[in-house]
Amino acid sequence: MLADVHLQQDPAASLARAQSPNVDIVLAAATDVTTSRINVFLAEKYGQVKACIGIHPWRANLFTPETEKAMAELIQKGKVTAISETGIDLVRRMGDNFLTELQPLPLEVQVKAFHAQVRLAVNSNLFLVLHDRGSTREIFKVFEDFEDRTLRGIVHGFSGTVDEAREYRQQGFLISINKRYLPAINPVLETLTLNEIVLETDSNEPARVVDVCEAVALLKKETKNKVAEVTTANVKKLLGPGLL
Repeated sequence: MLADVHLQQDPAASLARAQSPNVDIVLAAATDVTTSRINVFLAEKYGQVKACIGIHPWRANLFTPETEKAMAELIQKGKVTAISETGIDLVRRMGDNFLTELQPLPLEVQVKAFHAQVRLAVNSNLFLVLHDRGSTREIFKVFEDFEDRTLRGIVHGFSGTVDEAREYRQQGFLISINKRYLPAINPVLETLTLNEIVLETDSNEPARVVDVCEAVALLKKETKNKVAEVTTANVKKLLGPGLL
């Protein structure tokens, strides 16, 4: 069986798509309080769905004390496994209409929301699923405020360098692979063992994680079964027995 560590929920179809015959574990990523609540509902309904809550860095300007309180209340329900997704994004992107180029939100706005979510994660013994787009230095600067705490988690849709992957591994984070950044990150993937990676679709079709598994198996010269076995075990270890 496989694990998809980054399912983007489409609320209109999420219930139908939450289950897949090929996928044992699905980490449902959130972008705001509404999708966080949907993820908790899905986790209550489907055993293979693991609820994540979080405020995406594109929406960091929406993070308020009330937002943090709502997230804390969701954690009390006992179904939340991770803060996802959270992080910092310093890269320009296209708007939903693919016509308008959008600038990143101000760094101080993103850092404030990210710092609060890291604090929430460590205080609640949750792991992090990080969004890093041109922001590794800024993310590690926030981590300095938590040097006395254990940080763990996943770097979602990794698109960085070999050195950045190594830094994240030293911090205790797994590197998540999706097909969007292959073959660009092939040099990074070649330096990592199967014990250091997990797989994701970054879509609302978890069954597509099979395609990611096949691509990784081809590059690592391993069988698909071996890639599936090890990467799923990595996710299970991160979740721990209490959240499986």
